[in-house]
Amino acid sequence: MIIVTRTVKVDTNAPAEEGFVAIYNITPKVQQHLVESYVANGILTVFLPGTTAAIGTIEYEAGLLSDFKNMWSRIVPRDLVYTHKFLWEENNACSHVRASLMGASLVVPLVNKRLILGQYQQIILVEFDNRTRNRQVVLQFMGEKGTAEY
Repeated sequence: MIIVTRTVKVDTNAPAEEGFVAIYNITPKVQQHLVESYVANGILTVFLPGTTAAIGTIEYEAGLLSDFKNMWSRIVPRDLVYTHKFLWEENNACSHVRASLMGASLVVPLVNKRLILGQYQQIILVEFDNRTRNRQVVLQFMGEKGTAEY
């Protein structure tokens, strides 16, 4: 068994006009790291350090992206009174709540140097914070050793 760890860098911005929800398709970057690794078959853990963004999957198309953004405004509104604001003098408590609901990690099977995702399924980073961030997504490929391809 081999373990290969890589990072994907994503500079984010959660625009106010979209409810502080910005969605980034990181699938191509993740697939490229897999191809360049020595792991052929196994699993990938995608992990996002931080408490105001999340990792997940979605069908990455305009209508669903809009629906997804609107859903967050309904279930975790920005304009509620959150205790976090009084403790830290920050106005991003809804970002923390949204990220904790969605989660910081994802596991994807790997077969023959391919991510096993559904036909329309993409790996996404969702930024909920109210300011620009430089995110470092950790990829950990674990499994049988194959050959690296470039």
